[in-house]
Amino acid sequence: MTDSSKASPTTTPKELFLGEVKTRDIFPVLILHMVSKKPEYGNSIIRGVKEMTDGVMVVSPNTVYPLLRRLEEKGYVTAEWEDPDTRTRRFYTITAEGEEKYAEMKDRFEENLARMRRAIESLQREIYGS
Repeated sequence: MTDSSKASPTTTPKELFLGEVKTRDIFPVLILHMVSKKPEYGNSIIRGVKEMTDGVMVVSPNTVYPLLRRLEEKGYVTAEWEDPDTRTRRFYTITAEGEEKYAEMKDRFEENLARMRRAIESLQREIYGS
């Protein structure tokens, strides 16, 4: 058994694995990350998240498209139709304000990822040794 005094007294396993890593926290960071590299459209973002997380995280269109609209409303991304006449794909690009927000979110999120990594490594040592 691990020494329980090493665990944060205010963080339960449920909070660590379900509370801190929620779609409202992760997906905006991932979307801003992706559109900071190149313009992306909804389905490419869905595929990119799945690839980036090795299939662990799957995001539905019902999550991505409303989130893209909110990011656009907040001025963090701009959007243009690939072909305005047919409205096939809408490509999103990060704005200067979005770059600032992304940097802020990324800094906050880094500690959460580190905590998740430590928790997973601790579980792996506990269950499998070394």
